[in-house]
Amino acid sequence: MGGVVDVQIVGGSADDTARVEALFAAHERALSRFLPDSELCALNAAAGTPFAASPLLFDAVSEACGWACVTRGVFDPTVLDALEAAGYDRPFAEIAGGTAVLDRPQTQTGRWRDIAFDFDHDVITLPMGARVDLGGIGKGYTVDRAIETLPARTSAMVNASGDLYAAGDGPVGDGWRVGVADPLAPERDIAVIVVRDRGVATSGSSKRRWGSGDRRYHHLIDPREGTSSESDLLTVTVIARSATEADVLAKTAFLLGSSAGPRFVERTAGCGTLAVTLRGEVLMSDGFREYLA
Repeated sequence: MGGVVDVQIVGGSADDTARVEALFAAHERALSRFLPDSELCALNAAAGTPFAASPLLFDAVSEACGWACVTRGVFDPTVLDALEAAGYDRPFAEIAGGTAVLDRPQTQTGRWRDIAFDFDHDVITLPMGARVDLGGIGKGYTVDRAIETLPARTSAMVNASGDLYAAGDGPVGDGWRVGVADPLAPERDIAVIVVRDRGVATSGSSKRRWGSGDRRYHHLIDPREGTSSESDLLTVTVIARSATEADVLAKTAFLLGSSAGPRFVERTAGCGTLAVTLRGEVLMSDGFREYLA
């Protein structure tokens, strides 16, 4: 999934770790847009006709569309055309350092509203021309399912390149300590939090960036504009009830910006935000302060 997955299990076994590893591999094979033979790519190729999906793909796409509804389309799983038009048409390792932006000025977003789901038979019908990208939810979604593979009441943390879930009391019994890196000085933490049974995710434009001429692009597409967001935020970290929720809300808050973004997250029970603006200002909500070490 474009990064490193770290698994820590208190008193766990090699079998526990192997189950988590196998689940991540299975989700990658099914949900990646970069693997031509993935089930997601098959779904996108079948737009306009009913597609019999696996339970995994059906659940992931329906969950993504559910979050699009919750965020009123600010989080949009149908931004794939816009992502590719901005230059993110291959794994990031292949475009880092600069890429030519594709000549696709007309991109469609908001097509999630027109996706049909047959919940009795796990059938998805994409509207003609629509394509789904699960990059905005895939890591958090997979982290949550990985935790579910572990025995009940296991104390564990699964961290997929910053999108994580921390279950139980941690290695010394007082919770899991999680550092939030300063995007302007990644070698140091801007905050350290202690969490139990919470998801944490960071989203921002400081890492996955590339250039074309005088323009800078990144992977966070604003569906209202159809191109890389011009948010006044650099990064947003969200604490939430699940890794999926944290993943989606961090992206939504980033796209909404420093004024509306944190307020949107704070309306969700049990959530908190730490945002860093382009000017380096740190904005920390009361809900986030509760978790400071």
